[in-house]
Amino acid sequence: MSDPATVGQNAENAATEGRRGGAQGDAPRWPALKYVGFALLLAWHYCLWFISDIFIDTELLDAKVTTAWLVNLGATVISLAVIALLLGRKKHLTGKWHLDLIAAIGMTVCTLALTLSPHLVETPLLAYLISAVLGPFEAILWTLWGEHYARNKGRFSMTHIGTVFGITLLLTMAITLVLPDVFAVAFTSALPIASGYLYWRDARCNEKPFPPLLPESASKGAMKSISIVCTISFLASIACYFLAAIIPWEILPTRDVSFTIGVMVGAVLLLVIAGVCHASRNKIDVFKMFPILLVIIVVAFALELADQTLYFPSFILALGVSSILEITLIMYFGILTSKGYVAPALAFALSAGSIRLGIGIGNGLALGYEGNPAFAAAWTPETCLIFICLLTMVLVPLVRQEYAITSLTTTPQTASELDSICDEVAQEFKLSAREGEILHLLAYGHTADSIAKKLVISPYTVNTHIRHIYEKMQIHKRAELLNYINMRRSDF
Repeated sequence: MSDPATVGQNAENAATEGRRGGAQGDAPRWPALKYVGFALLLAWHYCLWFISDIFIDTELLDAKVTTAWLVNLGATVISLAVIALLLGRKKHLTGKWHLDLIAAIGMTVCTLALTLSPHLVETPLLAYLISAVLGPFEAILWTLWGEHYARNKGRFSMTHIGTVFGITLLLTMAITLVLPDVFAVAFTSALPIASGYLYWRDARCNEKPFPPLLPESASKGAMKSISIVCTISFLASIACYFLAAIIPWEILPTRDVSFTIGVMVGAVLLLVIAGVCHASRNKIDVFKMFPILLVIIVVAFALELADQTLYFPSFILALGVSSILEITLIMYFGILTSKGYVAPALAFALSAGSIRLGIGIGNGLALGYEGNPAFAAAWTPETCLIFICLLTMVLVPLVRQEYAITSLTTTPQTASELDSICDEVAQEFKLSAREGEILHLLAYGHTADSIAKKLVISPYTVNTHIRHIYEKMQIHKRAELLNYINMRRSDF
């Protein structure tokens, strides 16, 4: 018969191990839940700035609220840039001075003060000051979450990201929308605390080291692709918010609630994409999202130019695509940090900075047009056409960089995993021994010429084998091959 004390000690040890299991033992039962905390941080932003009546006694589109929002965007972008600059490649915010607690409490206090400021103080300067102070707190918590996912090598699949962010945005915005004003303010203010708590809980249970950064010489090769993605995201954000701001909200059937609807439609689209991925077992390559989103923005501009009756779908598409674009960038840079291409602080500064700087410029441009009605009437259609042309033109360099972008985000990290997947693919599609050999080399990034030299055969023969591989797999280019290989990997 066992000693009761021994039994109790064993039970305690088992419980302790169970608590540690998510980080150091078996994988968590619902791995997608690890993204809830970050999703709550993003949801807070949309609940605060995109839901009517959240500011006590002040309309959502009041000039003071709009200015406060623009100040907050600018302060957040500057704070992210400063943090990334100060940390560089080797330093991190994680574990320093209880920054998670400070940032979460600071955001909550600032949110309460900001929403109540129109009721308490007549001058808008206080709201602008609070918005500026809010920026650094938001930037700190954003960076901490980025570092957390880098340490735990999140894969950022659309199935998990789309589901978690979509549901979180829908639920939080729906709750905030239906609650009475005071309770809506309290709920929105509590979101940063909830995000900070989830970060603290996850961080203390996951003490994994940061992934080693690739040498600067190796990471420089990724900077061209990163620059293209950030530039295009920046331009797309300008276009989206110029379009959303230039459309008179007074003529929209849902008036100022249209802003809320736009973001919620974006959340629904995310859930649809995630559902398709889950049902088809297809992990959509992050790259493929960018051209699709650009095309949708072009369609939104076309609707705005076509007829006034199409303003509403144009408006909704612009806001919805912008929210999806922000989440897509989180996925893109999350993958790059887990692979060691970019330091987490810089990566997530770029993810938020590219979008929010573009949002601020686009909205500011539209406000400039509104301030000069004669100029706006004459130049708004031409400006929309310019945006259509620009967005269409950037599709060309984006497509040209498909292989580079895809290879950064989809190549398996370990040789053993890659070899195993290639063996499975060769067996699945009944590739010959030589075709299987070439498949391995293609997956490792070899060109046709380098394969020819390695195997001591002619480049013509190599290209023939590659064509046969593509025919058997029913694909057309190397980027599709890399994407298929990525599909065979586990998400976590």
